[in-house]
Amino acid sequence: MLARAGATLLQQAKARELLALHRLRLGDYEASVQQGLLALEFLDGTGDLLRQSKVHCTLVLAYSDTGLYEPALRHVLAAVETARGSGSALAEFWALSRSSMVHEGMGESERALELGRQALGLTRTIDDPEARFVGLNNLGDTCLIQAQRQSAQGMNVEMGLKQALLLVREAVAVAHAQRHNFYESIARTNLVSILIELGEHEEAREQAGRARRLAKAHGFRSLEENNDAQLAEVARAEGDLDGATAMMNAQLLVAALDDDPALHIKLQQALFEMHKESGRFEQALGHFEKLHALILKRTTETAGIQSQMLINTLGIEQARHEAERSQLDAARLRIRADDLDHQANTDPLTRLPNRRALDRQLPPLMGRSRDTRQPICVAMIDMDHFKRVNDEHGHATGDEVLNAMATLLRAVTRDSDMAVRVGGEEFLLVFADTTLECAEQACERLLASVRGYHWGALAPDLACTVSVGLAELSPGETVADWLARADAALYQAKDSGRDQMVTAVVLSVA
Repeated sequence: MLARAGATLLQQAKARELLALHRLRLGDYEASVQQGLLALEFLDGTGDLLRQSKVHCTLVLAYSDTGLYEPALRHVLAAVETARGSGSALAEFWALSRSSMVHEGMGESERALELGRQALGLTRTIDDPEARFVGLNNLGDTCLIQAQRQSAQGMNVEMGLKQALLLVREAVAVAHAQRHNFYESIARTNLVSILIELGEHEEAREQAGRARRLAKAHGFRSLEENNDAQLAEVARAEGDLDGATAMMNAQLLVAALDDDPALHIKLQQALFEMHKESGRFEQALGHFEKLHALILKRTTETAGIQSQMLINTLGIEQARHEAERSQLDAARLRIRADDLDHQANTDPLTRLPNRRALDRQLPPLMGRSRDTRQPICVAMIDMDHFKRVNDEHGHATGDEVLNAMATLLRAVTRDSDMAVRVGGEEFLLVFADTTLECAEQACERLLASVRGYHWGALAPDLACTVSVGLAELSPGETVADWLARADAALYQAKDSGRDQMVTAVVLSVA
């Protein structure tokens, strides 16, 4: 789809959204982030808030899985905002669930619990078993992690562990009812960890065995290996250090630990601690050295991935900023061009269109009139004895008179009409879609408004009138001939004593 010519922005966004999710599942975090950020670029102008929230959630997972919690937090906040903006309770659930995960990763357990409870609360309003399972399991896991941290500080964590137990037991039931074997395996694995912490070793062994059989039956190799490690942990918790050590050593020989560095580190850590506790210091040192090498390798690899992801993120953001800057520059140029065009077509004193604007706009108005067979009229207007105004009251007053005249012209025109300052004291009105009779009425109103205007406010004893020549466009008539008839009618009005309107004779069709 990305290579297909003519693909819409939304289609490209959907394709990149899928690529981001696919790369995330493959563990290719760099590519996931790159495709996710590009998807957001395409989605930015679509208004598709629901899809934006989903992409933000994918980016949250990619960043948080590599320990980049600052960008993860930015995207999780955006995920919540866009989810709520979309009105989708399900999208808001996923965003809150991811938010809880990010805050847990940042060590903010209380905030993580609060967000987890909000997410779980939303599942009561939506009919979605998967969301219900995830809400229960994740909140239970968060309760477990907080309890483990508090236990390390010597705090009583029984209540927190029992809350975790209730949540995860329900998660197991939901997954089992839906026949979702993978989710059930995950939940039972979490259940074992909680039971070990509670000292319920017999049930922990039973649940670990059930989880292992389920994982093995459905090919969940990674979960199966974790269940093997849990069985060893149960033995260790019961005080059988030799048995636990033997089980973990056997697992080191057969498990595909290169694919699960976290499990490998966990096993080496446990073996180091058990050998040390048993006084086998040489073996403990050997496992400690392997543990140190694994942690160093993982830290180095993670740092490399983080660096590349940040470089890619900065590159995409820089490209976006450059694109935005180019758009702003282009917009400024358009505004400047429009401003220059407006200035070129506007009379600087009255702010009415000028003769240049008339020359550009009148032919299209005439063409429209002929196409629609609607009448169009033009009125030539000249202020009577305007030279006397300038001579007696000064040019500043003359300018005020012209501005007042422009205001009066605007008052008798509609949006579809056009009022123009042709030059000096001469103005022009174009009445679109207007019969000659209606144009005459408008001109009479103009004459009356000019005559009755309070000109004395501009200068003592000042009085102004106008003369008007009106002409309707005849079929086949040119612009020049039409305006010439209106101009001739104007001079006839002046010759007849001014302060009046003369209508040009309508030309007959040949």
